[in-house]
Amino acid sequence: MQDKGYIKGIMERFRRGQASPVEKKILLHYLETDQEEEHMELFAEMMADLWEGEPTYREETAETEAAFAEILQEIPKGKKRRPVRIVQYWYYAAAVVLVFSVVSSWFYFQKPEKAMQTERIVWSSKTTTDGQKVKIRLSDSSIIYLAGGSTLRWPDQFEKGKKREVILTGEAFFEVKRDTNSPFIVHTGEISTQVLGTSFNIYAYPNDKNQIISVRTGKVRVSSNGTGLSKQLADLTAGMRLTYEQQTMGFVVEKGQDPASFNSWVDNRLNFRQANLEEITRKLSRYYNIHFDIKSSCKFDNYRINASFDNQPIREIMEQLVIMSGDKLNYRINAANSITLWRKGCP
Repeated sequence: MQDKGYIKGIMERFRRGQASPVEKKILLHYLETDQEEEHMELFAEMMADLWEGEPTYREETAETEAAFAEILQEIPKGKKRRPVRIVQYWYYAAAVVLVFSVVSSWFYFQKPEKAMQTERIVWSSKTTTDGQKVKIRLSDSSIIYLAGGSTLRWPDQFEKGKKREVILTGEAFFEVKRDTNSPFIVHTGEISTQVLGTSFNIYAYPNDKNQIISVRTGKVRVSSNGTGLSKQLADLTAGMRLTYEQQTMGFVVEKGQDPASFNSWVDNRLNFRQANLEEITRKLSRYYNIHFDIKSSCKFDNYRINASFDNQPIREIMEQLVIMSGDKLNYRINAANSITLWRKGCP
C-alpha cells in the first residue's frame, strides 16, 4: 500500500531528525486518528523494519518497561501479526513512542495557540494509478495536475499569512496563485521548492535516480535538507531546470530550456532529451500503464534518444523507437498491458 510506504518514509526521516515540520504534523495526525487498530498494526511493522539496523544491546529500565506495557494494552487483540518480533523490539518501540510524546507535547502544550490551529487542519490526499492524470484545485485557487503513479497531500484550507505547504511523491505541474504573504512550498523527500506565484513542474519519484524541478513562468527557490540542515541550492527562473541526484545529493542547473515542454505531459505530449531506454520505458510505463519486460542480455545504455511523442498510441511510439535504435530493438505487445523488449542478436 503506497500510503504505508509513505508513512514509513516519514517515520524514518523523523528517526534521523530530517522530517520537515509539515511531515511531523502529518505523522502525528496519522497516529492520532480514529483508525487505531490499523495504525497500531502498521506501527508494529515499522518497528520491526527499523529494528534491523539498531544495536543489539539496550538498557532495560523501569521506564521503558512501563512504556512497553502501555503499548501492549493499546494493540488490538487478534491483530498482532508478528508476536515474536514484537518481543524482540519492544524496548526500541517504547523509546520511539516516548519521542513522539515529546514532539506532541511541543505542538500541543508549549505553543497552545498553534496547537489549536493544528487541530483544525484537515489533510486531503490523492493517489493516481499508472496511466491516470487528475486536476486538483486547492483552496487558494492554485491548480495542480497530478501525473500517473503519484501522490499529493495538502491541507483543505490554507491559513492567511502562513506558509502553504503540500507534499508530493511522483510528478505534478503546479500553477500557483500568487500570494506574497503566504509562500507556497512543495516537499519532495529531501527537497523543498518554494514559490510566491508561478508555474513549474516537479518530477520526484522516490525510486528514480533524479528529482527534476523545471520552471515555466516566474521564480522558485530550491532547497535541500539531505544533511539534516536546510541548504539553499538555487533560484530558478523561466526556462531553467534543476536536476538533483538523490544518492549523491549533487545537482546541476540548466538554462535556456524550452519552458513549453516542461508540462507537455499534461496534454499527452512526451519529450525525451538524451534519454536512455530505461528512462523512456519507465516514463511510458507510468503514462500509458504499460509493463515493460526487457528480455535481452545486452545493455541498452548506449542508446540515447531525442524524441517527442504527441498523444500517440503506444504501438506507434514503439515503432519509432525501433527506427531510432537503428532497427536493433525488437518488441512484442502482449495481453494485459505488457510489452516485451529485446535487442537483435542477443540471447
